[in-house]
Amino acid sequence: MLAPVAGLSAFPPMPPSEASAPRPTDGLKDFADRWPPMAVKELRQGLRSRGFLLPFLALHLLILAAVAIEFLLTRAGGTPSDWQRALSTAPGFSWIVVHIIVAGIMPLRLMESLRSETEGRNTELLLLGGLSRWQIVRGKWLVQATLTLLSLVSLLPYMLVRYFFGGIELLPNVFTFFSVLAASLGMSGCVIGASGYANLGFKFFLITAAGLILLINACFIEAMINSAQGTAVAVDLFLFAYLYAYGILLHLFYAIIGLQLGRAHLKLYLLPYEIPPTRNLVAMLLTAPFMLIAGAVATCGWGAIVVLVLLGYAVCNYDKTQNSGPPMH
Repeated sequence: MLAPVAGLSAFPPMPPSEASAPRPTDGLKDFADRWPPMAVKELRQGLRSRGFLLPFLALHLLILAAVAIEFLLTRAGGTPSDWQRALSTAPGFSWIVVHIIVAGIMPLRLMESLRSETEGRNTELLLLGGLSRWQIVRGKWLVQATLTLLSLVSLLPYMLVRYFFGGIELLPNVFTFFSVLAASLGMSGCVIGASGYANLGFKFFLITAAGLILLINACFIEAMINSAQGTAVAVDLFLFAYLYAYGILLHLFYAIIGLQLGRAHLKLYLLPYEIPPTRNLVAMLLTAPFMLIAGAVATCGWGAIVVLVLLGYAVCNYDKTQNSGPPMH
């Protein structure tokens, strides 16, 4: 064999491997450490679950059909009937479809979210790992809020089509956008709270009761949006802003009740003199409309938001324990 020449290798230099070459994905990183760990876990599962993908695809198919129906109704010859005018004007048939799917069907993917944690004894592991009960339910709710916002943002091209070809103004669409988002957040919180029960009948009862209350509130908001179009009087605009803010806050109030109910399900033990916190929260969920109506009547309507905020503050600070931290942190 020939001896290698000084300064040269016995073998020819190897070409650089593909692994060492820079790739476009090298700059991509995982979720930052400051993200809530429960939210990261649920987000990874939620984006791939059928409970999100199937309603998301159905939403786009139905909204495309709804926009086409509205376009045909506005372009049809002759005098349109009352129901044709109702379907072709704001909020229109499109937003009805969005309300049903985004605020009604999509939150139902959370029906077993807490039962899967408690039955698999994952709750004890999460609590021992340093997470609080509030962080667990908040992470599930934040993921559903992210998926809802993603679904609504993906509908913006259809809303532009309604503006340019359907004659629907942008401002009513913006108000309805946030109304649907708030309704979905409220429904998601209530479904999380009901998911802690093993009894399927009672679970559906809570979801149906909360859904009816939120549906009435959503219809109330849409009626205000329709009646406020074209108003220019300062008093009317102030009244619209006040009632619209009240409707949005009511959705968020029910989201807090649902999250606190879900948090109460994760309590590992009760002292002998303690009443289960789930009972009081279920009572609050069912009787809150009557208390809000009584508060609005007592304050002649103008203090209704104050009563709502005070009730929300009381719910936020309910069932505070030393080992779980304050709910709003």
